[in-house]
Amino acid sequence: MRQTSAGVIKLLFELHEGLSRAGPGSDEATRRAFRMIPRLSRSPVILDIGCGPGAQTLELARLSGGRVIGLDIHLPFLAHLMSRRREEALSGRISLIQGSMSALGFKPGVFDIIWSEGAIYIHGFDEGLRTWRSFLKEGGVCAVSELSWLTKDPPSEPSTFFSDVYPGMRTVSENLAACRKYGYNIIGHFALPDDAWEKNYYRPLARRLKTFGSKHPDDPDALALISATRREIALFRKYSTAYGYVFYVLRKRGRQPFTRF
Repeated sequence: MRQTSAGVIKLLFELHEGLSRAGPGSDEATRRAFRMIPRLSRSPVILDIGCGPGAQTLELARLSGGRVIGLDIHLPFLAHLMSRRREEALSGRISLIQGSMSALGFKPGVFDIIWSEGAIYIHGFDEGLRTWRSFLKEGGVCAVSELSWLTKDPPSEPSTFFSDVYPGMRTVSENLAACRKYGYNIIGHFALPDDAWEKNYYRPLARRLKTFGSKHPDDPDALALISATRREIALFRKYSTAYGYVFYVLRKRGRQPFTRF
C-alpha cells in the first residue's frame, strides 16, 4: 500500500473497531485453508499475524486443538478478541500479543503454522514470505490471504483504483512464483467467495460508515475515507470476477511426507 498518514491510519482503525472482521473472510474459508495443511502435530503452535478482532483466531483454536498466538498492533482489536475468547472458553488456548508484524520477537523455528488473513500486504507480500519463513519449523506451513488479480487483463476502473491504493497488487500466478522464490512448496490456493466480502465485511462496514460519518462531519480525512470506502464497495460489487482475496497455503520447503488433518 502507499504511504498513509498516522491520522488516516487512526481513522481506519476507528472505522473497524467493534466489527467482527477487519477485512474479507469467513469461517468456511479458514476451515478450507486449514484442512489443506499437513498434520504437523496433534497440538500445533500457530502464530496468527495481524489477527485483528480475531474471527479466524477463534476458528483456528477450535479447529486445531493447539495453541494460537494472536498478534496485532491495535490494542482495541486485541481487547475485542480477549472478550470473545473468554466467552467461548478458549482463554487457555489463545494468547495475545500487541506488536508489529515487521518486528517479530520470536526465536527461529518455533511455529508449526504461520497464519495471516488479509494482513500480509502491510509488511509486503514478498517481505512477509521471506522474513516469516525463519520462524517456521522445518516443513511448517504458512497460510496467507492476499488481494490478487484473478485475470491477466483487469478492467480499467479497478486497475486505476488499485494503482493508487495498492500498486504492488499482482496476479495469482505472479504470487505463486514469489512463494516458490522464497522457499515454499505450494499446497494449494483458492479465491474467497463473494459472501466473504459482502455478507461478512462490506455490509457491516457500510452500516458503520453512517455512524462514523456523523462522528466526523467536518474532518476532511474522515470524509475522504468514507468516500474511498464507498467507492471500494461499489467496485467490488461490479468487478468481483476480476480481483479478490486469494488464500495461499504453503509449506516451508523440505522433504518430509505429510498427511492432511
